[in-house]
Amino acid sequence: MNGPDIWARDLTTSSSVCVAVDLVSSGTNVEVYKERSLFVNYDLVKFARDFDTITYPILISTFGAPSDVDGDGKVKILVMDIRDGATANSAYVAGYYDPVNYFPDNIFSRVRSNYAEVLYLDGKELIAAVNYDPNAFASTAAHEFQHLLRYPRMRNANQTDELWINEGTSEVSSDIAGYGPQNSRMDCYSGVNDSRCNDGINGVSLIDWDSSNSDILKQYSYAYVFMRYLYDISGTTNTQRQTFFRETVIGASGTRANSTGNLITLFRTAAPNFDSSLLGSQNSDVFFRIFTLLSAQSFGLANLTAVEQVTSDATAPTTINLSAALTRYPFSANFTRIITNPVAPTTAKTSIKQGSTNFYNTGTPSISAGSSRKNYGRVTTGTTKGIFFWADAPSGLTTNLKYVQTDNEGTVPSIPQKPRSLKSVIESSTGPIPICGIEFTDDSVRTSESIPIE
Repeated sequence: MNGPDIWARDLTTSSSVCVAVDLVSSGTNVEVYKERSLFVNYDLVKFARDFDTITYPILISTFGAPSDVDGDGKVKILVMDIRDGATANSAYVAGYYDPVNYFPDNIFSRVRSNYAEVLYLDGKELIAAVNYDPNAFASTAAHEFQHLLRYPRMRNANQTDELWINEGTSEVSSDIAGYGPQNSRMDCYSGVNDSRCNDGINGVSLIDWDSSNSDILKQYSYAYVFMRYLYDISGTTNTQRQTFFRETVIGASGTRANSTGNLITLFRTAAPNFDSSLLGSQNSDVFFRIFTLLSAQSFGLANLTAVEQVTSDATAPTTINLSAALTRYPFSANFTRIITNPVAPTTAKTSIKQGSTNFYNTGTPSISAGSSRKNYGRVTTGTTKGIFFWADAPSGLTTNLKYVQTDNEGTVPSIPQKPRSLKSVIESSTGPIPICGIEFTDDSVRTSESIPIE
């Protein structure tokens, strides 16, 4: 069945292309389209049915209902050859959500809007990835759906959520939908079984993201593991955990997890399994202790009776006992892969990035009071194994980012390079929707916003 044409981004030029499509399936909640010229060796009808009856219901029960700007009550999924410049054996974009579709079309913009809820999935490299990861396609769809559900919440609150929180939540969304645990992410995190992730997360910042650097795959993996751990320890039942995650996105209490500080605030106030006697009552202490518990278990360190923490800049560390916290918040079975294949150690370094950890099988560096920073930490096992880390956000734990709008009426808006968040690199061998050309105009709209892809 032929369908209308659909706007999509050419990611290499940050401009729109008009994609001729066929309608593959129309369900209760989703319509799946395929680029007409693309041959797809994958059962898209079954995928559409599974998304309609499994992924969609469980994720809206977790994160709330999607927007419906076109009024048809359906999400559109376009399977296409994503224009990402990918070549043989290169990284590629597996899928994306483009917030431009949340707004009426602007004929002056290089990036055009379908004014509908649309997800884009790759019909070439991502389909090929199914040969070794049967869940790759469906998992990516669940990941991108979280972005679609989250964006209106961000917009309504006038907030830009920190990338690591947004992406980590999307990664866990794939698990919630039934497509986890994500072993490839955990292998990258640990630096095992994945040639693209030598040294794993050693020295990589969980929080300070730059999508253009070589660590982006490791940062996706780090965000997945951290947010999955936070999800696991937030409650004792799936209902409690999903309710906590819903609060981080929706913010019914008035606080959303748009920043590291607000994420920890919500964990303290909305997670049923939070225990201040074990994790502390201040955001910086809670984050430090969760960071320590995650890092120690990722390296097989079981003795946390003498964790060193720097509580203010340029001071000597104090010693805290996290053994009871470790008992209360152990790794779930989801992390069997990391328990079996812990993070690979590296050579000792004397400096680290904010929000990062180094894992050693040699003497762990000491903390020099003169050069120390708040939430430097150290855990050792004798003199042969330990971790050295700086569990702090680059901008602290009180960041509250806002959208910046510019009056670009009649001009072509620029497309920012950051934030730009693309779920990518799975393999490296990684009314109705309008017809393209129909132009939406709204005389009341006088600003054009540069919108990053999620």
